[in-house]
Amino acid sequence: MKTDYEYMALSLANLSGLPVRLYKNGKLCKLYHHTIFKPDPAAQEEKEIFKNKASVSYYMTDTLLFYGLFRDTKTEACLLVGPVPAVRFSRNAVNRILRSMGEPLSRCQELMDYLHALPSYPLNNFMQILCTINYFINGEKINVSDLLLGQPAKDLSREILKDQALLETFSAPLLPPSGEYIIHNTLELERQLLASVEHGRTKEILALYNAPPSGKPGIMAGDALRQEQNLLICTITLVTRAAIRGGLDPETAFALSDIYIQKSEMQTDYVEVSRLLAQAVLDFTRRVSELDHGVKNSALVRRVRDYVLNHISETISTQQLAQALKQNRTYLCRTFKEDAHMTINAYVTQIKMDEACRLLENTKKTLAEISEYLGFSSQSYFQNVFRRHTGMTPATYRSHKDGSVRHFPML
Repeated sequence: MKTDYEYMALSLANLSGLPVRLYKNGKLCKLYHHTIFKPDPAAQEEKEIFKNKASVSYYMTDTLLFYGLFRDTKTEACLLVGPVPAVRFSRNAVNRILRSMGEPLSRCQELMDYLHALPSYPLNNFMQILCTINYFINGEKINVSDLLLGQPAKDLSREILKDQALLETFSAPLLPPSGEYIIHNTLELERQLLASVEHGRTKEILALYNAPPSGKPGIMAGDALRQEQNLLICTITLVTRAAIRGGLDPETAFALSDIYIQKSEMQTDYVEVSRLLAQAVLDFTRRVSELDHGVKNSALVRRVRDYVLNHISETISTQQLAQALKQNRTYLCRTFKEDAHMTINAYVTQIKMDEACRLLENTKKTLAEISEYLGFSSQSYFQNVFRRHTGMTPATYRSHKDGSVRHFPML
């Protein structure tokens, strides 16, 4: 019997309360939903969503919107469901979505009303809807774990997971609960990882994972799989709070935490749980690194930031930056100030001061070593600059590194 896709799309939209789009021969025929936002948020995600050729699949955007896709295995008809908001979006989160769509921030309330009109389904419930509809379309009995675990990973770790030795490195536990390691440097390792997450340093996270394992965790479960799942829950809990301290929206952070823990509970292989943990830590760190912290996060600002972080031990001049970025110096300085609302020199100093705070908090480096590492001509000059930016000496700051004093956020 021929399937009436118009009727199915309309019924699914009415039952779920979600937007449903009908595609035939790769072209959008109609969008079914009582509320519409133009441009359709799904439009810019179509290319990624349709990459998956399975009969049923899901896709999650960086802004935590879920989409589900159904393909009729006998025809060219497709149903695209979503977006499904994983959280109730704050104004800041909605602004990030608008920026990703290239829409003006003046439409914030309009998009917020649209998203709040959509029902928010827990990940497992949304997966169950997809499995059920797929059964009616294709006659396939797929359970939630099959759908969830069959989704290709989209994460920063993919490029470095190329050989077995590196896979074993990622499979090694990195951050168990405090006190569980047999070795005695657990607290230092924990501080390094959480500081890297809080400051959005993805390269440092990769370096930590690539370093040889320095110990093994105590027994937290009766089998390897449950051990890894417990380890993931403990680590994600700490990383979530580190990301929030770094400026990540709490709703986004906790939603990510729930998603990764739910995925972990559906895994049947401890190695895959370890991969998932690496993916989660990198995901949180990347999101912190991409925050704009109240300024226009332009491509130019990000390029300057990356250059400064990669040359943190050098004295960086605007001429040096201009040459490295292949920009006219005058144009670079003017455009950067328009984007970041500060001069390049002030921005470079702020990045170095933020790095100084991190080193004072999480390492035992002396003031002389930190001063030299950050490219200052003398320790006294470093101390003067630090006091001007934080209101205290480096020694006083270090004495409060237990968290009672917080440093300023980096752009």
